Amino acid sequence: MEFVKLLLNDRGYYSYQGASNVEMSDISFFLTDDVGCSGRESFREFALNDNETGTSSNATHLEKEDGYILLSSLHAEDLDNPIEFKIPIKMFIKLLDDWQEKVCKLKPKEVIIKHENGEFIIETKE
Repeated sequence: MEFVKLLLNDRGYYSYQGASNVEMSDISFFLTDDVGCSGRESFREFALNDNETGTSSNATHLEKEDGYILLSSLHAEDLDNPIEFKIPIKMFIKLLDDWQEKVCKLKPKEVIIKHENGEFIIETKE
C-alpha cells in the first residue's frame, strides 16, 4: 500500500507530512498546490476533453495517453526522465471528486490518501 499524509495548517491549507514514495508525494502536491479547493473543474474538464493532451500547473505536469493521465512533478530532479504516476482517467476524476467532497467541503485536520489495488482511498480524521 502506498500513502501520503497531509495536515491542515493554521492558515487553512494542507501541508505535506510524508509519503511512502515520490509518486504519492507528487499526488499530494497536485491536490494541495494545483487543485486546491477551487481547481477541480478545470482538471476534470481537461481529463474529459479528447482534444487536450497535456497541461501544467504550479507543481505538476499532466499528459493523457491511452485512457490514462500521466502525472509528473515539475520540480523533479531529472526532468528528462521524470517519475510519472499513471492513473486511469476514470480514477483521476474520482480522486478529484473525493478530494472535493471529503477534504475541501469538510476541512478535516488530517488527511491520508492511500493507493492500493489501483484505487485511491481518502481517509480523514478530526
